[in-house]
Amino acid sequence: MAAGVAYGGFVGPAQSRQRQHEAEVARYRERPELLYLGAAPPGMRVSHAWVDPASFSVDYRGVREDEFAYAGLSVRVPLTPTPQCPKILEKGVTCTLDVHGEMRMVRELPGGGRAVTLIRCHRNVEVEVASQTLDEPGLRRLLNTLHPLTDTELEKLMREKKIDHRF
Repeated sequence: MAAGVAYGGFVGPAQSRQRQHEAEVARYRERPELLYLGAAPPGMRVSHAWVDPASFSVDYRGVREDEFAYAGLSVRVPLTPTPQCPKILEKGVTCTLDVHGEMRMVRELPGGGRAVTLIRCHRNVEVEVASQTLDEPGLRRLLNTLHPLTDTELEKLMREKKIDHRF
């Protein structure tokens, strides 16, 4: 009987943790059409990811702590059928659309820097990448590596506590 109690004391909590983990995975997978990840640019890694009811966002930061490197990826339900440049742009901002419907916005920053944002439709979602440190070809490579978030990638984000829910 003691062996049964000990076994139950071990198996019960383990099963409970497994059910909690499965429920958490199911919550992240509620909107699978939004869960796209791009390969981390060279010298960068996934820093954090957020899931909310209408979007999935990922921050990429430099591998080295002593240098600033950042790129952001956002996958969302599109607001319009194709990306559109704002009708009125701030001073120092340019916006163009290419023949494939991809939008490119560049903001000139004080000190000579630039913030680049690219937006394109991917299947039934709109994907935006932006950075002040990654150049346009680097952002295009990030867009070109988009793939559905795999179970292995989700497990890793959860294990490393790099993914959260926002409401």
